[in-house]
Amino acid sequence: MIKGYSFKAENIFQIFKKHYCPVCGTALSKRKVSEIVNSESPEVDNYDFEVADAFVKGDMKFTHIELYCNRCNNHYSIKEAKKNKF
Repeated sequence: MIKGYSFKAENIFQIFKKHYCPVCGTALSKRKVSEIVNSESPEVDNYDFEVADAFVKGDMKFTHIELYCNRCNNHYSIKEAKKNKF
């Protein structure tokens, strides 16, 4: 059972900007990517389980937006697109 939800919008201005694949030049589409992580798993260091000043114990669903190329099937993070300016 999922005990909490988290949606992370890294950089809102970069999300609405047009991005193009650095490999083939096709316009990238935006996709929501979700992952359920348990608070006692080894990957807990990569996620923030704190919600409204309380630590969530158990499963939590983390969602973020990634850029996706339909032609080459490559995924890019918003942070990567901003850094490499594509």
